[in-house]
Amino acid sequence: MGKRILGIIEYLVIAAVAGFLLIVGVYAIPKTRMVNNINRSKELLETEGNYRYWAADVLNTQSDNFTDSLMADIAINPGTGKLLYDSMINCYVGWADTDNSSTWLLRVAGGEPLYEGYEQVVYGRYWHGYLVWMKPLLLVFNIPELRIINMGLQLFLLCWMMILLYRELGLLACLGVGIGLFSMNPITMALSLQFSSIYYIVLVTLIVMLRHRNYIESRNLWWAVFLWSGIAVAFFDLMTYPAVAMGIPLIVYLMLKNDGTWKHIWNVIRLSIDWVIGYAGMWVIKWFIGSAFTGYDLVADGLGAVGLRSSGEVANINMSYLNVLQENFHTIFTKPLPFFAAVFVLVLIIGLIFRKLKFSVSVSKLLPLILVGTYPFIWYYVIRNHSIVHVWFTHRVFAITVTALCALPYCFLKVREKTQ
Repeated sequence: MGKRILGIIEYLVIAAVAGFLLIVGVYAIPKTRMVNNINRSKELLETEGNYRYWAADVLNTQSDNFTDSLMADIAINPGTGKLLYDSMINCYVGWADTDNSSTWLLRVAGGEPLYEGYEQVVYGRYWHGYLVWMKPLLLVFNIPELRIINMGLQLFLLCWMMILLYRELGLLACLGVGIGLFSMNPITMALSLQFSSIYYIVLVTLIVMLRHRNYIESRNLWWAVFLWSGIAVAFFDLMTYPAVAMGIPLIVYLMLKNDGTWKHIWNVIRLSIDWVIGYAGMWVIKWFIGSAFTGYDLVADGLGAVGLRSSGEVANINMSYLNVLQENFHTIFTKPLPFFAAVFVLVLIIGLIFRKLKFSVSVSKLLPLILVGTYPFIWYYVIRNHSIVHVWFTHRVFAITVTALCALPYCFLKVREKTQ
């Protein structure tokens, strides 16, 4: 236990130092070509506005151009010229006369003179790790081109992960995890840069778990995998649906392991704690580092944001726990998801009828899967404000429950081996 605690501290220090150097490094990149590529995106930004649906009136197809524009705004922000200060304070430009972030972004890119109503908005409570890839890519590509690259890379990682998953766990696991990922609506995530961070972390974590399973197992490094997953979420994400980066890998972990029920439950609890330590620890470290280099009280800013998102009231919005659950449930469970779930069940029934599948009960995984499947209910209770105000993306936390439910057949069924 002592070595594990020291390891956690060591990894957090390494991650904080590396994160600090990476952010400072990309802030040192000249912005001229980035600005030019933002201007090349003008037609798209003016046409789509803050929020667009790629399937009319289906809420889980809504992208978040508001935050994507804000991210690009931070990437090209003129700042003060003080490298360490700017890289830790992470300001974006806002104007009082518009709430359209695309307008803010184009004004900054167009070099519009600052006038009354302009302000530099401090956003230093996050690491803004997405700038590590966004700033270099904006030197070459505009925003529509970034979306294409985003879609291609996500598809590649998804295919790689599914191949590894099939080799390690077989078809049933692929179908179960596949439906869970489908419930998050990958098309929306490909079209919205802000939604992509968690999806990437989930896919990369699963690839590491499956590709290096023997190495991790032999050295008992599962705790490190989940710790680093939490660290990565704190570094790259702007608090979208972070719990998914813990929940879905935990479900795959349970599929990979063959321990007793109570050992499974204990390991789920321990790995969840490791993930939370990585997430909260990395996030809080930014508050202290940022405060030290800027003189701005990012600790108070961060704690204020956490307090607001967990319990803050919102005018004219029903903040009851039941309403939060209902809104998020209705957003994720649109008609296509039950359809694919029904097809999945039909495939299982046909497999049993034609003797392609057989019963092979593994009750030891049942309770742990149910436990992980309840994580969204805990998340929505604790992070209630955020989960109702941003329901168009926080509904993805329910993907943990979907994946857990679709993983249950793995506890009771097995593909029959071909007889010679």
